[in-house]
Amino acid sequence: MPPTFDPFLTFLRRALAAQSEGDVRASALWLEAASYLYPTDSVSIDRLMLELLEQQDIAQAIALVETVAQLEPHSAAASVRLGYALQMANRHRDALAPYRQALAIEPAFPQLRKNLAIALNRTGGDPAEERQLLEAAVAADPSDFALWINLVSARRACFDLDGALAAARCAVEIDPNSAVAHSNLAQALKEAQRWDDALTHAAIACELAPDNASLRTGLGVLHLLRGNYAEGWPAHEARWNDPASMLTNGRPPFGRPQWRGESLKGKTLLVWGEQGMGDVLQFCRFMPLLAQRVHREGGRIVWNSFGQMGALLPRSFGEHVDAYSAAREVEALPPFDFELPLVSAPLMLGTRIESIPPVVPYLRADADLRDAWRARLASEKRLKVGLAWTGSLNHGRNRFRRVGAQRYAQAFREIDGVAFYSLQPGATADVEAARAAGLPMQDFTHEWRSFDDTAAFVSELDLVISVCTSAAHLAGALGQHTWVLLDVNPYWTWMIGRRDSPWYPTATLYRQRQFAQWQPVLDDVARDLHALAKLGA
Repeated sequence: MPPTFDPFLTFLRRALAAQSEGDVRASALWLEAASYLYPTDSVSIDRLMLELLEQQDIAQAIALVETVAQLEPHSAAASVRLGYALQMANRHRDALAPYRQALAIEPAFPQLRKNLAIALNRTGGDPAEERQLLEAAVAADPSDFALWINLVSARRACFDLDGALAAARCAVEIDPNSAVAHSNLAQALKEAQRWDDALTHAAIACELAPDNASLRTGLGVLHLLRGNYAEGWPAHEARWNDPASMLTNGRPPFGRPQWRGESLKGKTLLVWGEQGMGDVLQFCRFMPLLAQRVHREGGRIVWNSFGQMGALLPRSFGEHVDAYSAAREVEALPPFDFELPLVSAPLMLGTRIESIPPVVPYLRADADLRDAWRARLASEKRLKVGLAWTGSLNHGRNRFRRVGAQRYAQAFREIDGVAFYSLQPGATADVEAARAAGLPMQDFTHEWRSFDDTAAFVSELDLVISVCTSAAHLAGALGQHTWVLLDVNPYWTWMIGRRDSPWYPTATLYRQRQFAQWQPVLDDVARDLHALAKLGA
């Protein structure tokens, strides 16, 4: 930062104060005084802002460009400069207003549309607006590689798969040696269910950038999706270094090494839950096998998981582990010598499709809670069906995974002999919308305090119909009849091209045939539900 920066900024602020008071002469004098300390032309202000940002003097950079933007309210350059500085501070939402102001002044200002589109993307803005901005930008400069990359996801978010594929190919044509371009094309090809081509481009991306953990993770997930666990599990370990993963910087500072197969004689292994609730529900089945191996080697095994599980996990697996905890801090954990993330268990056990522990139920709901729900639901003689229609709203693929309560209402409201129950906590508005659309749905979710409560309720249903979310994993782990609705590019657990699941023997999978097309899936589910209800009548 130049030594004259503080007085320079002070003079600019005094010029702004004078301008705000309508004192044009005083404002001009303060600006002239500022110019003796540092040039005030646009190029020089740009240079000073970039210098401050490079020195991580972000607050001062924003203070500078915010003052200049207020001094020059009709300058697109000043507004763009402010938006850029705010974005560099990861304040994408705050960047929207100055970018929109610049767009109103000079729509074709260089990089403006691209930067505003990025800000919209980072803040969950309207995908249609984001796409419109990028389409205009790429029309003005079709050689801009980054625009095509961004346009892939924008078109996909607007459910334009052909457009996304075309944009991805353009990016590869512009830079055939770009790992990012090949990875983006692989992602679009997955949505098109062109699995071999997707694998080819994902592998090319990894060859071009062998140290990129995000690309290795993506390739690993593709192997797992295709059932190639021998290559999938090792590649999936890259998730810990993947900047796009929610796990990045999320590994607790255990102070002990991760277990890589060392002897556990006289040692204690800590197994811990690392990801979402669905992952815990799916992978907890490996605890008996892990415990068997640890005990065979003469070691101890302790398990730390999420408090939201309640007593469900210790009840189901307590006899296998030496200790169970739901500690939230490393300091509160039992003593241990090695640690292992739960999702890494199948790697350590050498799991293949044929060796997935197939026995369900492997979770046991509380008997007293089950009895209570059985008594409360006893008067209901119709088929009792639980519904889950959306995954986590924060999940990057929920736009494609979710079906929505109103779609369920349209598909199921004419089916007699079925009582519907929400399995979607915190979705009162969705339940009301479904009821308004003609689907009577009962909602007891406000009574559930943990997954143990949910498990007891689900155990007393006849069927669960769910998108890819924790409700599907819970129902499958409880051995409940479960129908899972899947988009064309599902979570890797569900694999491709199967109606059944080696992970959940009581599950039936209903898959989209084409990208973003739910109606044929719902037609199939409604047909089968109608037939099942008639059988129960």
